[in-house]
Amino acid sequence: MARFCPYCGKPLNERSKFCPQCGKNTPNRRPSSVAVKEAGASAHGFGGEASAILTPLADATLVDRPSGLSASSAPASAVAQQQPRVSAQPVPGAAPQRRFAPATHAFISTFQQAGFGLRYGAWMFDFLITLIAMMAFTFIITAVNKRSVVVENSDLLKVGLLTFALFLLNFVGLAGSNGQTAGMRILGIRIVRTDGRRFKWRHALVRHIIGYPLSSIVLFLGFLWMLWDPRQQGWHDKLSRTIVVMAR
Repeated sequence: MARFCPYCGKPLNERSKFCPQCGKNTPNRRPSSVAVKEAGASAHGFGGEASAILTPLADATLVDRPSGLSASSAPASAVAQQQPRVSAQPVPGAAPQRRFAPATHAFISTFQQAGFGLRYGAWMFDFLITLIAMMAFTFIITAVNKRSVVVENSDLLKVGLLTFALFLLNFVGLAGSNGQTAGMRILGIRIVRTDGRRFKWRHALVRHIIGYPLSSIVLFLGFLWMLWDPRQQGWHDKLSRTIVVMAR
């Protein structure tokens, strides 16, 4: 392969270490890159147009540089590529943004708070108990009177009164005595007051007789309110100043 002087372009012998024309040492680098670099250097005498055309080409084809060439004379594109990329990192110690509902089990004072799933499950148990009892009342009245309850309004009223009495027994009687309805007792959760006082019958009356219809009046929004409330309180909880916690 023929060699050429990188300074004057004269052909060189394979064993030549110095150019016989200019007498300069011949460094080992590719002739194509040298030719382009020399052409770019000579183009400065012909105006800015030739320099603008040849300089990007020289930057693209230059492979290495002599040891005497300083880093400041390297192409700007190569220097920019060597700059470390700074990625955006979260600031240590910064409070994370809250995007989800409260934790399923959070601690309020010494109580472990019950989540929405447990409370919904307890309500479903209470609903099923009430529904089964209403069906039993219907069958009993039908068997005693030997006619369907839909025939007489008085029979429907009896079924309704018996069902409401069972509701009062479960949601006012049981809840007022120990803070647990039948469904809450099954799943191990209870109702407590936010001020630390004992949950009594009058509190159960306000929470369930007044608070439940209030929470149901706008598409059950009062029950769903606990999903984003910091203390997981529904409207009935806020009305009676109560929270639902895990039973000890």
